[in-house]
Amino acid sequence: MTKILYVPLDDRDCNYEFPYRLSLMTEDMELLRPPYEWMGFLKQPADQDKIWEWLFKNAQECEYAILSVDTLVYGNIIGSRIHHNSMERCAEYMEGFRRLKLENPRLHIHAFNLAARVAAYNDAHEDPDYWEDYGRDIWKYTWLTDKKNRAGITEEEQKEAVLLKERIPENILKDFLDRREIDRFVNLTSVDLVKEGVFDILTVPKDDTAEFGYAAMDQLAIAQKVERENVMSRVYCYPGADEAGSVLFSRVFCLCHDYHPAIYVRYSSLSGSSVVPLFEDRPLGESIKWQIISAGGICTETPVDSNAMLAVNAPGKRQIQCADQKNGRDFASDNCTNTEEMLRYIEYYRDVYNKAVGISDVTMANGCDNAFMARAQSHHIFDRIQAFGGWNTAENTNGVVIAMLIIASYYDCWKQTPDLGRNADSFLGRALIADWLCQANVLRMFLDSYAKQEKIDPYFLKEKEEKTRQFFLEKLSELIEEKMGGTLKNRRLILQNIRFNWNGAFYFAIDAKVE
Repeated sequence: MTKILYVPLDDRDCNYEFPYRLSLMTEDMELLRPPYEWMGFLKQPADQDKIWEWLFKNAQECEYAILSVDTLVYGNIIGSRIHHNSMERCAEYMEGFRRLKLENPRLHIHAFNLAARVAAYNDAHEDPDYWEDYGRDIWKYTWLTDKKNRAGITEEEQKEAVLLKERIPENILKDFLDRREIDRFVNLTSVDLVKEGVFDILTVPKDDTAEFGYAAMDQLAIAQKVERENVMSRVYCYPGADEAGSVLFSRVFCLCHDYHPAIYVRYSSLSGSSVVPLFEDRPLGESIKWQIISAGGICTETPVDSNAMLAVNAPGKRQIQCADQKNGRDFASDNCTNTEEMLRYIEYYRDVYNKAVGISDVTMANGCDNAFMARAQSHHIFDRIQAFGGWNTAENTNGVVIAMLIIASYYDCWKQTPDLGRNADSFLGRALIADWLCQANVLRMFLDSYAKQEKIDPYFLKEKEEKTRQFFLEKLSELIEEKMGGTLKNRRLILQNIRFNWNGAFYFAIDAKVE
């Protein structure tokens, strides 16, 4: 049994639970995690000292470690945006990685360290308190600053930049810029650790990024250092965040099994791979290639030599928010897609090649495309696939689907390991309930009517969490019967519970199983 140390990005299911659930689909991989109560909560950082102590205690019996630099230095993903650590304190934490490797030279460390986001809106829920009033101004000011240096700005944009700087209080802008300087120091020190052989591979997910801005400036600084140190093949930088733990687990799985899966990618639209998704900085197809490489695979242009297929329900022209599909879809974008052909090809691929298939539904951000899902259900597609996702950003979805798809391909769809297959199908059922039935449907019902009627703050459920849970459970149970006939792959699909990470309706977590 190969034991892997895992320090998640935070306590949410996508980071703490998903990679663990993937490990339950394998015969010989055990994922060791810090106790959940140490992982912090939203703006409350993890107990870093306890986690570091846990790392050193368990490292000797492990061959691999998947480590979130953000958690071990700042406390979690939110900590990278709000911390008040000094440069010296962060340097001490970074020195901990050197000591960990020195004391455990056989430990292969696969680390990930975000290029922290700069949210483009006024909302302090996951950012410094002053983001409530100055968030968008700070984002736009830093966006214009970067654009000015790299591409040039117009006279009107220069005037806007001056006005923005005057509007943002000096102490607030200084707090933001000082923190970004420290965050970049951690990013660049992480590259040093690759050069020194402390980290085998460093993954730098770009969290909610864009062509210009501070995340782009950080990436440029990282890229320049990576080239100087000649470690280009060991530092991966691409859009993402909450999928990273799952992707790195897949990579370690492939390394342990000397497995090099070839993934055939097929889109529902000819232009889909060229669309730049919301919250990302490059065409969808380029990010998918990075996710596949990072997960331990390689892309292939033909199905014949593939080990598995990733079917991507991609937008024809532009990605929209899932919530916007209710009031009218982008007709021109839909005209540039052919989901019927893609679904028929999935049937063909399964019949002819009998290999694993995963579906990434990324036509929309933050939930599934209801029209596509209804069409897929009419084809009974969900009974024939091994992986599915349609949540949050495109790369959050792609990364988790690819990770599960690779494991499914290694085990030949778990044909000879039915117990592992049951674990996998439970995770598949969870995704269908969470990403389709809940995020694209029940969450909208809750926000549009029930939350207003009951005066519930969706960001802080507080004492109304149980009432909210009962609403979601009732509506989801109805939809499981209505949309799926209560079954998946001829077995009962059981909704066990819904939990709310960070006490918010947007951070729901589904527990489900197939019998």
